[in-house]
Amino acid sequence: MKTKTFLPVALLFLSMCMLQAFGQHKPAANQNGMLILGSADMKTLVERVEVGYKLYASSVPFDYIIVSGGCAAHASAICEASEMASRLIAKGVPAEIIFKEEKSKTTVQNYAYSRALRKPDGTKVISPGDTLYVVSNHWHAIAVAARFTANDSVTARYHIEGGILPKNTDKVNYTNIYDPQVSSEDFSAKALWPIVEASFTVEKGKKQQASYRFVDGAVYTQSPANGPEAKAVELAQALPAIPADWAGALDAAFYNSREKKVYLFKGGQYARFTPQAKTLDAGYPKPLSALAKGLPENWQQGYLDAAFFNPSAKEIFLFKGSEYLQVPLKGKGDALVPKQIKTLVADWPFSWGSGDLDAADYSSQENKVYLYRGQEYVVISLEGSMNVAPGYPKKTEVARPVPEKK
Repeated sequence: MKTKTFLPVALLFLSMCMLQAFGQHKPAANQNGMLILGSADMKTLVERVEVGYKLYASSVPFDYIIVSGGCAAHASAICEASEMASRLIAKGVPAEIIFKEEKSKTTVQNYAYSRALRKPDGTKVISPGDTLYVVSNHWHAIAVAARFTANDSVTARYHIEGGILPKNTDKVNYTNIYDPQVSSEDFSAKALWPIVEASFTVEKGKKQQASYRFVDGAVYTQSPANGPEAKAVELAQALPAIPADWAGALDAAFYNSREKKVYLFKGGQYARFTPQAKTLDAGYPKPLSALAKGLPENWQQGYLDAAFFNPSAKEIFLFKGSEYLQVPLKGKGDALVPKQIKTLVADWPFSWGSGDLDAADYSSQENKVYLYRGQEYVVISLEGSMNVAPGYPKKTEVARPVPEKK
């Protein structure tokens, strides 16, 4: 029995050593990064920040530091990433090299969200060829580093310092994160399912509407025709107007009920088309700077997170990172000033941190806005002052397709 117990662990260590030795020499253009894994326990979190700072103060030069951990994980009162960032900045670490990943609630999600984390210009923080130090006071850093090395073309090294004692049931391959046979895309899709990447709802005649939600490369449609259950449809079939090179992950979308037009955003461009049309409107895609006058320069770069149109106020709401913009439909060209997302409503959920939304959608039948973040969503009423409906956030319910047997 002992042989069966320790052999997988030995193989794990051996494969990690071989993989790390293979990537010892990195091109000059590649960067050194650090990923500090958070904790819902303040004492543990502080210890991990200290370990990370000691490494930062060493002879290893760091180009970026990711602090990974969400808010209210395991019912805590901590926003892990924000807490870690504040402590590092107080120690003299430049704020501009710190990137917050504020959605994860588990170690698996630490990995999945961090590998997908992007800078405001849309480039990934962690790039192939980088050397990444995964930092913690717990051995879960070993499995996270192993997956980065084996599956993401990254030379990852675990950096652990602490005195946590293992239980007899603890495994080095924490929660089976390390599995070189499962691609990072498949692993992350399962771990984070379902992330709504973009969403919009189209009015279809009197008191009827159809909703479109983009999840993991597919479009989930919901309308009176297919009942209450969302139906997965290929993008080309559901929305033939979308160009083939726009297939995959969109950044944001909204339906303008006054123009009867759908707007889609990807990178620094946006597209427009009429529902059921087979092509985009003439002249599209266009650069995001053409959407409205007065867009701040960093917003013109694109890579939005979410958008919706409020027909009553005649305003487009755009979301990016921790900020949002209210864009008048017929603006006068005045400079638009971003606001903090958590000030959008007075009762912004603590567990949703500073924002970092994934999608938004407006329902004309309900006069409500649906905001999506991670695996959750909230409903905000536009009647009177904007407020989050009682009982939210709730889990987003989308049935994951069963992979076909080969």
